[in-house]
Amino acid sequence: MPAMLEGRHILVTGAASGIGRAAAHLFAAYGARLMLLDRDEKVREIADALPDADSAVADITDAAAMAEAITRFPRMDGAFNNAGIEGMDGRMVPIMDYPDAAFAQVMHVNATGLWQCMKAQIPAIQANGGGAVVNTASVMGWLGAAGMAAYVASKHAVVGLTRAAALDCAPLNIRVNALLPGAVETPMLTERGFVVNPGFEQHAAQAHPLGRWAQPTEIAEAAAWLLSSKSSFVTGHALAVDGGFSAR
Repeated sequence: MPAMLEGRHILVTGAASGIGRAAAHLFAAYGARLMLLDRDEKVREIADALPDADSAVADITDAAAMAEAITRFPRMDGAFNNAGIEGMDGRMVPIMDYPDAAFAQVMHVNATGLWQCMKAQIPAIQANGGGAVVNTASVMGWLGAAGMAAYVASKHAVVGLTRAAALDCAPLNIRVNALLPGAVETPMLTERGFVVNPGFEQHAAQAHPLGRWAQPTEIAEAAAWLLSSKSSFVTGHALAVDGGFSAR
């Protein structure tokens, strides 16, 4: 039996660390050929360590850079749009104190950046006869959280963009879905969120009924499934991978 992503050409954004890095290694193990994109130069090291992987250092809000990266790919069967920011270096700030510029930055990266990614990716996937797009939202894409108004708003936008794009792309044989992770052991959580928000580390595990936060590979596994033919009748879906957080 062939590997889940055998022979598929997949672009991964935000591939230099966290979920994106885990996805790059997992997708390669599942037989994918990869184009890895990140604004961090470390993405080149990750690509160099994987078979037949290429990389580009670029910001997802730069439409020209996205388009250029895609032209370097032989073809495109799928994309995992994972790049994003939390804003305020992870600090939780009430809406009345949240700076307008910081809100605009979060929306620009998480919502406008995703918009730019999909506008570049969808024609390339269509030209290959179809495929799949997976967008990383968050469990906060359908819930609220104090001190995280900008992040919550941006991730609600990711879910909305995913559902609308799924309807636009269904006639093109392109499936579009979103992942909604709970807390994941990434630099966003452990190096920023836990450090700048006293008590958050203790709360994070307890908030999930499974009693822990996720490992990046657990989220990457869900992305691999959504990118594969095993999820061939799934589109416009927001899949929670949150240890039961949203079931409360």
